[in-house]
Amino acid sequence: MRIGLRHDDLTAARAAADDARLEPRPRLYGIGMGKTGTSALASLFSSLPAAHEPEAGAVIDAVLGYESGRSDWRAFRAWVGARDGRLALTVDVSNLNIFLVDLLVDLAPAARYVLTIRDPYRWLDSITNHYLARPPNARWRAFAIHRFGADGASHPAAERVLAEAGLFPLAGYLGYWQAHLAKAFAAVPTERLLVVRTERIAADADRIAAFAGFDPHAIAPAAVREYRNPAKRPIVERIPRGHLEEQVHRYCEPFLGRLFPEITSAEDAGFPAP
Repeated sequence: MRIGLRHDDLTAARAAADDARLEPRPRLYGIGMGKTGTSALASLFSSLPAAHEPEAGAVIDAVLGYESGRSDWRAFRAWVGARDGRLALTVDVSNLNIFLVDLLVDLAPAARYVLTIRDPYRWLDSITNHYLARPPNARWRAFAIHRFGADGASHPAAERVLAEAGLFPLAGYLGYWQAHLAKAFAAVPTERLLVVRTERIAADADRIAAFAGFDPHAIAPAAVREYRNPAKRPIVERIPRGHLEEQVHRYCEPFLGRLFPEITSAEDAGFPAP
């Protein structure tokens, strides 16, 4: 799937000489996908003007409005700029920021970005359980279709358990995992991007603060908190193991090998033996 501006729109936005830059001030954006510790990252900076998924509903509406053609790139960019000014955040962490990142990188040339990452097996287990425990409202459902719908792909027989639970095919989730990472690495200059594993957020607090240019006293590692589903269901574990691993390698390489070289199977990720 494509994330962010269409190619021609991105070219036009970067070439536009209309002085649309945001006011200069410290900015850190969290651009990890959902269930990779975005809440934990935001809580690390609780002493600063920071927020987790601020105005999420409005962001979804803006993204879908652009994708449907109801607004063009200029209107989309103007909305992103106005929102930034209204919120006046130092730290903005949201899985939705990846859909704004093309604009943010251009509008705020000095901003820094943290990409939190989780291997596809554990991420898949977490995201499916999240949607099972918290069925989305109409707006989030429309956005889930946009992200995970895989162009209307149907469930293969091996994924019957997902279909029966009202979840999307593996192709949708895993294709999104790959596309999200591809967009982050393509859009953000290397020197402005820090990659942090989910389980390392608290331990790497000082490194994150230094990267962002913040006073180390501004962070609160002890305050780090992450949403945990108290009633997880092993739904992904019920997918035939060979099919699951084949789909993960099909959709998640080369980032799986590049970012998680120690994980070559579901068992490496902590799944019980089939």
